[in-house]
Amino acid sequence: MTRFRLLMAIFCSLHLSVPACTWAQDFGIIKPLSQLTGEDYSYGIDFLFFTRLAEGELRLVETGEPDVLRAVLIGRTLGIASWLAGDRTQTYSSLMRLLPDGSLDSIQHVSQIRKKRWGKWTDRVKIRSFDYERGKITEEKFKEGVLSSTKQHDIPDGQHPVDVLTAFYNLRAGIYGPLQRGTKVLIPTYSGKGFIDFEVSVLTVEEQASQDYFPDHGLLIQVKVDPEIFETNSGSLYLWFDELGVPGRGIVEDLIGLGDVRGYLDKEGK
Repeated sequence: MTRFRLLMAIFCSLHLSVPACTWAQDFGIIKPLSQLTGEDYSYGIDFLFFTRLAEGELRLVETGEPDVLRAVLIGRTLGIASWLAGDRTQTYSSLMRLLPDGSLDSIQHVSQIRKKRWGKWTDRVKIRSFDYERGKITEEKFKEGVLSSTKQHDIPDGQHPVDVLTAFYNLRAGIYGPLQRGTKVLIPTYSGKGFIDFEVSVLTVEEQASQDYFPDHGLLIQVKVDPEIFETNSGSLYLWFDELGVPGRGIVEDLIGLGDVRGYLDKEGK
């Protein structure tokens, strides 16, 4: 960090009224997608009273097709957790198109939950395909590899919904504006509840200090999503970014059957 950026970080940490204290300008959380592409992070995951009962991965990669990227988020249980919660892997994958203005559109979002409980495997897959030109979202559900339902939904006029991973990278790229403390952002999406919004809140210094799991530096945001996405009761999660914009810690609150699930950066690559 340059001397100027270090001084600005000190001013911001003191919560002084400095207009330039935006994360877009001073701490690097907001970066063009060209800088985010190639990220590959590994995480340890704790829940209940145990540590490292699961592991996670988060990456953004090129697909080989011009202006098409793929984001992948994976969580899998380990050791005793496989006995407590079932041998379980949850995978979320988004195919996204990079637009001329630097934003991302959703092409297709796939969520898969595969688990083994009492010797029996279950495999649930949900695929949502976005067709903005036709104003349609197509949703397909599969059970054990067999298509169980297909639905098509009309996108309301004036709305431009994206999936959760597309929203995440658009947020980090500054598409929804600078992430200043106290800022609230609504991001249109589609879920089992219909066309709703992701609710993003950038915590103030005082609010962040009240969250014991996270450092008092960096930037902490709270996101409200449809509980069906991660199979939670509340749909609330927290994401903490360090001064370079690296997603270093997170909590998914009230996961059904497990309570709060806490993740922390184990390894990062580029």
